[in-house]
Amino acid sequence: MIKIDIPDLKTQKDIVRKEAVRQACAQLKNNLQAKYIPGPTGFNYRQFDLAHLKTENEGWTPPATEVVNAWFEHFKTSFPEYKSDKKLGILLGLTGNTDRRIRSFRNGERPVPYGIWRRFLIITGRVSQEIIPVIAHIDDDV
Repeated sequence: MIKIDIPDLKTQKDIVRKEAVRQACAQLKNNLQAKYIPGPTGFNYRQFDLAHLKTENEGWTPPATEVVNAWFEHFKTSFPEYKSDKKLGILLGLTGNTDRRIRSFRNGERPVPYGIWRRFLIITGRVSQEIIPVIAHIDDDV
């Protein structure tokens, strides 16, 4: 008879958690190898309020429409795999009518929500990813 030792559920969760952290660390290191490309030609984002580069706790405000449009269009032309508003929207985590929503951000119809903008800034290397400390591993299955 074959005996298979299976760790208890807590140990299994720890194994999965440690592997996820290892993969996240590897991704952060890989991010340092991203290529450098120049920003949009003839566009000076510094003429606008820079609070859109801050975190919410630091006083973030939505970016100016001109910044959104210039940076989104520049990204789409720089990366053919994201050449449409729809593909950019999916990359940024939007679902349902992604192209319409991206256009509404680009034309100033709606402000870009913090999470979507922050993701774009991280993807483009304009800001660093925040690493949130874990204070405790709370087990609700006890």
